[in-house]
Amino acid sequence: MRPELLKTVQAQLDEIRIPEACVTFWRVFSFDEKTGEIKMMVAQNNIIPYQGADVMARILAGDATWVPRAMFFEFENTAGVPTVPTPARDEGIDYFLTTLPLTPTKDYLRIPLVVSPSLSASSANYDGNQATFFAVSAGLTGIHGRTFDSSVNSKVYGVALAATPEVAQYTSDRLFSRSYLGFSPIPKEDGYQIGAQYLIRFM
Repeated sequence: MRPELLKTVQAQLDEIRIPEACVTFWRVFSFDEKTGEIKMMVAQNNIIPYQGADVMARILAGDATWVPRAMFFEFENTAGVPTVPTPARDEGIDYFLTTLPLTPTKDYLRIPLVVSPSLSASSANYDGNQATFFAVSAGLTGIHGRTFDSSVNSKVYGVALAATPEVAQYTSDRLFSRSYLGFSPIPKEDGYQIGAQYLIRFM
């Protein structure tokens, strides 16, 4: 993604204030590949799976390999409305590796973060208590081989943030955050990419 385009997208997101009471927050949006203009955006809360606690404990213990470095864009190729699951906290990476591929029209993109997570303060009480993660759709094929493209009516209906202790081996990933709540599926349109922003506050 071109640096100037990234700055345009991030500037638009920065103008949208996140309510002070929110502790975790997802934004998923479609934007023009040439201008960076955001066309459609949905916002929703998330769940942090039990696996997310394992990730946090390892980070606090000093193991930097467990820092979240990838997002998952879960999608379905359908002309209709995607069937959205009801996530449970006891579902970890096995959902993406073994349950998801059972549906032949579903898959997920495993996308490295576009930039390193940024730190900021949610109020004057803090120096840097919130971390923001950002990723943009990339590639034409999901982890399980399904096509991700406007030609097959791909729609993103879920997102996740994952730790990648072995970057080259997706089966070692561990979930930190996962979201579907209040999500209007976003179609992959020709000339547009899909982006996601995740924010977590420690208060």
